[in-house]
Amino acid sequence: MTDIAPTLTISRPPAGERAKREKAAERRSTMILLAPALVFLTLMSIWPFAYLLYASFTSYQLAIPIPIEWVGLDNFTKLMGGARFWSSLGITAIFALVAVPLQILAGLGLAMLINSISRGREIYASLFLIPMMLAPIIVGFSWNLFLNPIYGPLNALLRSLGFQPPAWAQSPEWALPTLVAVDVWQWTPLVMIILLAGLRSIPPRVFEAAKVDGSNRVQTFFNIILPMLAPYMVVAFVLRFIDSFKVFDIIYILTRGGPGTSTQNLAYYTYDVGFSRFQFGSAGALSIIQLVLLVVGTTVILSAVRRRSAAGEGGSR
Repeated sequence: MTDIAPTLTISRPPAGERAKREKAAERRSTMILLAPALVFLTLMSIWPFAYLLYASFTSYQLAIPIPIEWVGLDNFTKLMGGARFWSSLGITAIFALVAVPLQILAGLGLAMLINSISRGREIYASLFLIPMMLAPIIVGFSWNLFLNPIYGPLNALLRSLGFQPPAWAQSPEWALPTLVAVDVWQWTPLVMIILLAGLRSIPPRVFEAAKVDGSNRVQTFFNIILPMLAPYMVVAFVLRFIDSFKVFDIIYILTRGGPGTSTQNLAYYTYDVGFSRFQFGSAGALSIIQLVLLVVGTTVILSAVRRRSAAGEGGSR
């Protein structure tokens, strides 16, 4: 008599179904881990922006308890129909198109100077980074004291040399150049550190090959260094272009948008409309306009760089 032992058969799902289950479990785990960050992002960024976008189409005023009404594009049309908006836009454009190229040039010079140092390169680079690490309010107050027309050390030095210095931040002719100089002083180190990283990424054998080919320093700079630094310069330019549209601290401390409105950029104009006149709807519209201008300007810059790169690659072939 033969004993037949029962056989247990364990059915396993097909490999494809098992892989789907594993991917679904992985997605659930990922969403659970990302949930706190997504909630924080929604509460701190997406929801305020959505509310600002809504307010820009309403008659919302902070100080006047009147019903909020939907006005559509009236805030945008009123702002863009006023001379003050176009004046602020022009000042913003002038500031960006003057300050940013100066920072690129100065940052490139400092990066090459520090890169040529064999000893203590990190120490010198850290010292140059000090202006960038200072709080904007400290920078503003320091320059306010330094440029004071009565007891400031700069004007005292110029008077001792026989010059008649202007009232820098209080002069209609010198106020905007003064702000440009302060911004260049503070943010050139950021450009310097980006371009210094680009210089350090160039292999030494490239310079050795150029030297063997008889290339002098000027030819090496224009034919090797500049083309290889171009991506880093684009990054630095875009970052500083975006930040130049948002300059507010030094304007608030040094000039308060004056004399008159000669240094009132879009950021300060938005502050004035929102927190001096309490027209929150108009301030929201100004913020949206500024965002659109930044997106368009950055897109144009990157498109131009992309076309130039494509043309250069096509010509090299």
